[in-house]
This record gives sequence, structure tokens and C-alpha cells, in this order.
Amino acid sequence: MSAAKVVLTLAAAVVVLPIAARARANGAARLTPAVVEPQSGRESRATATDLAAFLEGVRGANAIQCEMILQSFNAWSTSRSPDRDSTAYAITMAIRQGNVPAESVPAIVAALRSGDDCLSRAAARLLGRSERAGGRQHLLTALRDPDARIRRLGAVALGFSHDSTASASLVRLLADADAGVRAAAAWAIGAVH
Repeated sequence: MSAAKVVLTLAAAVVVLPIAARARANGAARLTPAVVEPQSGRESRATATDLAAFLEGVRGANAIQCEMILQSFNAWSTSRSPDRDSTAYAITMAIRQGNVPAESVPAIVAALRSGDDCLSRAAARLLGRSERAGGRQHLLTALRDPDARIRRLGAVALGFSHDSTASASLVRLLADADAGVRAAAAWAIGAVH
């Protein structure tokens, strides 16, 4: 096994095992993973329950785990291998394709506003990538929140949306009193254009 594979395997174990243990301890792991039949031709979509379990599993992740989780939003495999977990795959596709169930938006907004850094960041990315109009409206509202952390997360999420119609709102944040908010707004403007 190459050194890179060893490092990636160890890194995955460091991230996945604690998250799975937390999810199981919190009761979120009661979802029974099912293997997708490769010949089915139709992929399942993530349900609100699937996304809630994912968000609960993210809660409390340490900084390294969180960065790996967030980076994986861009790198998760679309493998059609017969041994992949269908629930994980459905969540992956919800994140990558923006097909978040409408009934999940309130829970994702609540996660965005939670005090948990990693959970809030993961929720921001989910809302940003969601094609749900309700989710987008919550992000535009977040840009006016009194809490700088929420404004910053809202800007980052809009950057992940690739929706250039949010540009005017993001430009206004370039004059924000908080440097982190200004930096997030500048990044988001670049990301949507």
C-alpha cells in the first residue's frame, strides 16, 4: 500500500469512526444502511431523516474532522460500486446536486444557527448548495443577522450557491465591521462570478 493510501485510510478512520460513534450514541445511527443494487438504474434521494442523521453526526466534530468533512463535500465519490452505502450516497448527491428535501430546510437553518462550529459550517454549505428558494431566503436573511458569525456563514453559503443574483447583498457586506465577514463576502463574490 502506498504512503498516500495509508495516510488517507488513517485520516478517514480518524474522521469516520468518531462521527459514527457520536451518531450511534445520539440515536442517529438507527438508519439501516442498504446497499444500492447497481442494476436498479434509479438512485434514491436523501430524505429529511437522512440529512438530520448526517447533521447530528457532524455535531461536535473536532477541527481536523470538520475540515475533512467539509472538504469531502467536493470530493465524495459517485461510485456505483455494489457495496456502497445507499444512505451515504443519497446524502452525497443531495450535497453535490442541491436536491435537499424541502422539509429539511428548517432543520438545516437551525443547524446553521447552532453554537457548534462544524455543524454550522456544514449546514451553511448544505443551504448554499440547496436549490430550495426557502433555503436561499434564509441565507439572505442571515446576511443581516446581528451575529457576525451568522453573517459570515451566510456569505460563505451564498458563495457555494453560485447564484450571482446574491451579488448586491454580498457587496454590501464588504463594508461590514467584522473582518471575517468582509473576507467571506469577498470570497463569495468571486465564487458566484
